[in-house]
Parts: sequence; structure tokens; C-alpha cells
Amino acid sequence: MRIQFNDERGSIPEWVMLLVMGIGIVMALWAIVQPDLTAIVTDALDKLRG
Repeated sequence: MRIQFNDERGSIPEWVMLLVMGIGIVMALWAIVQPDLTAIVTDALDKLRG
């Protein structure tokens, strides 16, 4: 029995597309949440310092 593989040269593999989309989603969420996270961490450090 012979196994044939489809020649998909020139097309973007699915895992690359998923990786790029995942990175894009994380970057978009980070841009939205980053100012709030910075404020939370700064407030917590200020309370620890006294």
C-alpha cells in the first residue's frame, strides 16, 4: 500500500496561520489591557513601599 502526500508548496501551513492569528489576538488584547495592568502593579508596589 502506497501513501500519497499532497504537494502543498506555496501555501501557508495551517499551524503558521494559527500562530500568526494567535499572536495578533494576544497583541491586540495586550494593547487594550496594558494601561490597566500598569496601574494595578504601580498601585500595589506603592502600597508595599508605604
